[in-house]
Amino acid sequence: MVYLSIEDGISDIFLFINSPGGWLISGMAIFDTMQTVTPDIYTICLGIAASMASFILLGGEPTKRIAFPHARIMLHQPASAYYRARTPEFLLEVEELHKVCEMITVV
Repeated sequence: MVYLSIEDGISDIFLFINSPGGWLISGMAIFDTMQTVTPDIYTICLGIAASMASFILLGGEPTKRIAFPHARIMLHQPASAYYRARTPEFLLEVEELHKVCEMITVV
């Protein structure tokens, strides 16, 4: 997106999404990039936009978000895989997860 924005800062960018999701921080980096570049971003869901992919779908320009008729979108609360960690690490993880949840809710 950054490269396309540098090459042509006027034309809209099209982001086709068919993803079961992925890492929270990586997805937020993509979302932040979408908000930073000058051209409008079309987000188009072709098959599935689940988990973090659904959040990226929301990162497109509000009037330029599209889901095909048979596409599926699923959004859920953030979760942690560190529930078996010792108490101090677990508490830090809970605190960080709460911060991220608040950031996503603001969007």
